[in-house]
Amino acid sequence: MDIGESLVGSYLRHERQCHTVAFNQFLRGKQGEIDVIGISGEGVNQHVWLAEVALHLDSLNYGGYTQTVHKVATKVATAREYADNTYSGRPSTVEFWAPQVPSGLGVLLAELDVELVINEEFTRRVNLLAARAASSTKQFGDDAFRFLQVLTHLRGDRPTFHVP
Repeated sequence: MDIGESLVGSYLRHERQCHTVAFNQFLRGKQGEIDVIGISGEGVNQHVWLAEVALHLDSLNYGGYTQTVHKVATKVATAREYADNTYSGRPSTVEFWAPQVPSGLGVLLAELDVELVINEEFTRRVNLLAARAASSTKQFGDDAFRFLQVLTHLRGDRPTFHVP
């Protein structure tokens, strides 16, 4: 599994209180997949979270802004269609997670019908997850969450992250 997808799944589980989290849900009769799906709540209070994750560390790019917006728009439309067909009548939110998105591209992506979790918001959510990981030593079966637990529970000199 991709570490970015594991981070998003951990966020859905620990911050959104999703009782069910699924990864790489393939689409019947179509090419592609939904990266992460989370379900929170019960009965009429159930909510479905669908997330597409692009962990491009050197900048989100699928061949230029136009191609990138088209690719993300296609992924979002596929996720919405999946939610409508599979979770009919339940409220759903489609999110697009990416840690490095140029500001101009971010403006174009903001025109799509998707909740953007990019740049600073991506960092903010990872920091929330790290703070939760620091307060627990229990294993949850989430690789990314467990890694954050290890980093926040080290003894002695802890790693420092310096961005040049």
